[in-house]
Amino acid sequence: MFTTSLPSVVSMCIASAESLAAIKFRVPARFRNRGPRERRVIPLRAAAAQAPATMKLRVLALHSFRTSGSIFCDQLEALGNWPNAIGDLCEFVYVDAPHPASGEVPEDVASFFQGPYFEWWNATSFGIEGKEGKVLQYEGLERSLEFVEEVWRTKGPFDGIVGFSQGATFTGLLAATGKVEGRGPFVPRDAGDPGAFAIFISGMQARTEEAKRLYTEASGEMGMDIATLHIVGETDRAIPPAMSDRASQMFVEERRAVIRHGRGHVVPRLDGDNLKSVRSWLQEQLNAKGRYRAGGTTAAL
Repeated sequence: MFTTSLPSVVSMCIASAESLAAIKFRVPARFRNRGPRERRVIPLRAAAAQAPATMKLRVLALHSFRTSGSIFCDQLEALGNWPNAIGDLCEFVYVDAPHPASGEVPEDVASFFQGPYFEWWNATSFGIEGKEGKVLQYEGLERSLEFVEEVWRTKGPFDGIVGFSQGATFTGLLAATGKVEGRGPFVPRDAGDPGAFAIFISGMQARTEEAKRLYTEASGEMGMDIATLHIVGETDRAIPPAMSDRASQMFVEERRAVIRHGRGHVVPRLDGDNLKSVRSWLQEQLNAKGRYRAGGTTAAL
């Protein structure tokens, strides 16, 4: 799944309009009251010796609730410094969810970032409050599943997914759906193929009864056999660490890594020990892809 002819810009933004055919590369919107940002070339660090510098992981990026691909691009680039820190190992492709925001946009989003805003689903419930039969449902989830499947098939190849908040929860649903229903980015692969990996930033399990049944079937006794990286904010009040930890346990321990940072519900800046850990984990994925492409094994994972 490596690409060798992509532009030197580390991060690309893809926008979706009314149909998938309208997807195109674009420069993301910046913060309010700032002028337009020019596309820039980011200096790349030298890649590790295990893989040629031309090999990179291509990662599909799924944004949070009622934000957008452009906003997630800003969060990773301007706030998190991810392309500068790991741009020699991977690049990100951003899409907007297929549903416009169906309600009020969170104040901390609207006050800093320009719209339009999108969501992967809207959580609603039906039945009588306080009575048996009150059911939570995710309106729009199936359309979002189909949308990502189509992006993965037509705009790939991709090596993995990174999701933040609702995008991270959605990534977990995509993983379970691949395991149980044999569809989407996480369809089980042939022996030796490492398959798609997943990076969760402030993730949690979906809360519907259907999702709980899906997780149980997908995880089995050992957990889903997917390489995962879970980034947890120790002071996250929106999705407390315990919820992210619970979500991480759906995946096999030997292919699971957990990194913690001292901030809250944010895309953290990569530096210090956390940067070393993220780079090491990404290098493992890159090496596994290289071994598989060369006809070797992924046993080192």
